[in-house]
Amino acid sequence: MEIRKKFFPKVLLENENAYFAHLEGVINSVDEYSNLQITYTNYAFIFRLAPSLPKYIPLLIEEIIKFHNLYNIRLDFSKSIKTSGTIVFDIPIIK
Repeated sequence: MEIRKKFFPKVLLENENAYFAHLEGVINSVDEYSNLQITYTNYAFIFRLAPSLPKYIPLLIEEIIKFHNLYNIRLDFSKSIKTSGTIVFDIPIIK
């Protein structure tokens, strides 16, 4: 799996590093050839996940939701998953 991070600060919190490692493990367990781009903004982390094959989309969404429900993390999914073939979601940053 290839992960690209954009606009990240030089130092991340330990909890953020642990979260990204767990998320990578969840995605790798379903589709090890997918690509993930994570963009850091002042208001959210924006994730764009491109699966290697479209058949992995439902299972990836299911596993991502399960993982985030374990930690009570609210996700905002994009509405164009079927048309674009990529899974786009963001996690608001609460400061």
